[in-house]
This record gives sequence, C-alpha cells and structure tokens, in this order.
Amino acid sequence: MRITNRMLQGATIGHLQSNLSRIAEASEKVSSGRRLLKASDDPGAASGAMRARGTLRALDQYKRGIEVARSRAEAEEMTLDSVLNVLTRAKEVGIGQAGATADAQSRLAVRAEVDQLLEHLVQLGNTRLGDDYLFGGTKGDVRPYALDAAAPNGVASTTPTGEHTVEIAEGRHLRSGHNGVEAFEDTGAFAALHDLSRALGSNDPEGIRAALGRIDGAFSGVQALIGDIGARVNHLEITRSSLDAVELNLQSFRSELEEVPFEEAVTELVGRQTALQAAMLASSRVMGLSLADYLR
Repeated sequence: MRITNRMLQGATIGHLQSNLSRIAEASEKVSSGRRLLKASDDPGAASGAMRARGTLRALDQYKRGIEVARSRAEAEEMTLDSVLNVLTRAKEVGIGQAGATADAQSRLAVRAEVDQLLEHLVQLGNTRLGDDYLFGGTKGDVRPYALDAAAPNGVASTTPTGEHTVEIAEGRHLRSGHNGVEAFEDTGAFAALHDLSRALGSNDPEGIRAALGRIDGAFSGVQALIGDIGARVNHLEITRSSLDAVELNLQSFRSELEEVPFEEAVTELVGRQTALQAAMLASSRVMGLSLADYLR
C-alpha cells in the first residue's frame, strides 16, 4: 500500500483532534466533578447510578409521608390533651354537685358550664389540620360534629370512621391518627358530658355520680389513645432514622459511580495535555517533511 504525505497529514490531524476531544472531556470532569458525563462512558455504572437516583426519590417521598404523619400525630395529641382538660374540668364541677349540700339551683348553674364544656368538646372534634378535619377519617372534608339537642348525646355525628394512612416504606403503610368515632364516641367523651348535663338539669344526685364514673372511663379511653399516638411517633422516628441511613449509603454509592476525585481528574487532564503536546511536536516534524527531505 502506498503511503502519501496527504495520508500522513490526515491521520495526524485525526489523532490530534482525538486528543483534543479527550482533553475537553477531562477538563469537563475537573469542572463538574462528575465521572459519568454520558451513559456510554460506563453503561454499568450509569445503570447503577440511575437506580440509586430512583431509590433516593422514593426515599424522599417516604420521608415526606413520615413528616405528614408526625404533624397529624402531634396535632392529635395536643387536641386530645385538651379533651382531657375538658373532662377534668367537668369532673371537678360535677363532684361538688353530687353531694347533699348542692340544690337544684346550684346544679342548674353548673349545668350551664357543663353545656359549654360539651360545646368545646364538639369544637375539638371539628379540629382542622390544613384543609381537612383531623378526626374526619376517610371523610376529611366533611365536618364531623355539631351540637343537636335532639341527637343522641346531644351531638349530631357524621360517623367519621376509616383510616388516614401514609406510606413510610415500600409496601408499608402506617395510620397517621384516629378518627372521630374512636376519639370521641367510643371513649364515651360526648356521652359522659351529656349525661352529666342531663343529671344536673334533673337535680339527680345518683345520675350525677353515674355520669362522673363515665367521665373517668372516657378519661382513661382518651389517655389510651394518647399512649397509642406516642408509640406511633416512636415508630415514625425509628423509620425515619432507618431511611436516613439508607439514603446516606445510597448517596455514597451514587457518588462513587458518578463523581471523580478532584486530584484524579486533574492528574488525568495533565496527562492528556502532556500527550497532546508530545503528539503536536511529533506531528510538526512529520508534516514538515517534503520530497527534498527524502532525497537527501
């Protein structure tokens, strides 16, 4: 095969352009700190990095769900603490009216306060968190309770049942709180205050004492719910810590696949610049040859 000067020049220019391209790539690695500039650089590493990014996005979503559940739990705990305060106050005023020293007039006066406490309890049952009712269950956009003298326990209810859940890990869901039926109806909070009000209005000491016993039962029921909330918050914190650990490992793994140490990138760039300089020196000598040089 006959080799001409033009062929040598073309091959030389091609090699120089290739070296320049490699220098540009090395320079981009230095400036960006990334090892993988395109998937073809290392298909295996690119695939692993892509999977890591997808998992990290899922972890972010799980952590947002955990924060939502934590906010609901904290709001519910504060509300139920207020319910305990209402029940405590109702018991305090009721005890004084259960003995023989009280009369119909004093009991009617106390009944007015108990009715106000029942109204406040209804307001707590209608507590909102954002746009939803905290105790609305699956009907979070529907007001759960309203005072209604004709309704059982003096409170009209939409029967707020169902669960509000959040996904905290793949395939794992956790209830973020209790519904109104569990918090106000099953505990007997509404019924206890309504019975106390009715007994006070009827000047019925036995009925007052019976209502006070139901208030104690409601108090215990609400305390149990608060304990359950505490257990859920602990579960959320443990899960969040686990997700943080997984996220840290994934970020480290992705960094190893995608990023390049600065010293390594600079060393590579300097090496390629040196190779280009040597190639340019050799090329200048080859391309400067003429027929006269061969005939000497």
